[in-house]
Amino acid sequence: MTLDQMFESFRRASVSSLQMQQDMFKQWTQQWPMGQNGAGISPEWMQNFQKRWVEFTLESLNRHRELLDSMYKSLIQVVEQASHLSESKSPEEYRRTTEDLRHKMFETFKDQSEAQLREFQKSAERWFDVMPKA
Repeated sequence: MTLDQMFESFRRASVSSLQMQQDMFKQWTQQWPMGQNGAGISPEWMQNFQKRWVEFTLESLNRHRELLDSMYKSLIQVVEQASHLSESKSPEEYRRTTEDLRHKMFETFKDQSEAQLREFQKSAERWFDVMPKA
């Protein structure tokens, strides 16, 4: 697998992850009770709900930013290491360095995916606490 193929795979996985998160937020916002007195909801409950929803959303977005920062730091390291491939003194050193880069990139992707899944699970649990009980 070439370096370009690895970066393309990582890009596709990142786009897929972002799409999943956008779909999740879209679902959440569609669940938002509309109107102050819709479906027998008191104005106090609605204000509390809105406050909790904003807090929840800000926490989620901040955590997502932290995850992306971590991922970008790792990718910057991979790119920096890749820039030294041309300095390889032998085909074996080139192969070993390329293999190390591939391993680091896949580990970064795996760690990022696992962190996003854990964050999604925590967010879903918290969201169910925010939503009105049926």
